[in-house]
Amino acid sequence: MARTRTSLLENLQGLIERTYDLDTGVTEIGRFVIGDEGFRRIYGADPRGVASAGSQGAGARTLVRQAGSGLAVSIYYPDHLVRCLERNDPMRRLDDDNVDAFCVLVEELDHFLVIAERYLSRGAMTLLDLELHANVTKYLTLKTFVARLRGVRRLSPADAAWVRFQVLEKGEYSDPDPEVRGRYRDAARLAGRYVRVLEGFDVPERIPELRRFHRLSPQAKIARINSLN
Repeated sequence: MARTRTSLLENLQGLIERTYDLDTGVTEIGRFVIGDEGFRRIYGADPRGVASAGSQGAGARTLVRQAGSGLAVSIYYPDHLVRCLERNDPMRRLDDDNVDAFCVLVEELDHFLVIAERYLSRGAMTLLDLELHANVTKYLTLKTFVARLRGVRRLSPADAAWVRFQVLEKGEYSDPDPEVRGRYRDAARLAGRYVRVLEGFDVPERIPELRRFHRLSPQAKIARINSLN
């Protein structure tokens, strides 16, 4: 029997869950992903006309709503984002044509998995904490994929600078709400400080450190970053 190729989304889910040792209970991640038509069916509105934090009315987002005594969580990826990644497969190449779409894919998946894990464990989370966590994940994931594509274990200074710029320094925060813009800036700043210190750890200590960091409360994460700098 031919082996089924793992999808990009499944590949990313496995990488994120292994990195942080997450117990999310999520199987068949594709069941939780919707596109433009799925958004219209659930919310009765065109996603292009519904603004969300950090978007300009048409951006990907993690959707959370009450469902009985629990939560219903899904990820909305705009059709145009999916088409971009289908045309420019990040498992084959990563460059200016697809890096933004790839980072959005990772960010919303990270939100989804963290929310699922926190819900099961009854852990605390804040919007800043979710954005901080996603920035760390995007940075590490982009580094991992670029290294795979280059066939190296350590990125060149130029590649490392490109990854850092794309995730932490590009700074395109166009939301009209100054509080939202501030949260995104703070999350990028804190993530930048954390990954800079993380890279100073010996390689065998990085995964244990990331798992400890993940399990801290939102306030303790910020305290941890401040203590390491």
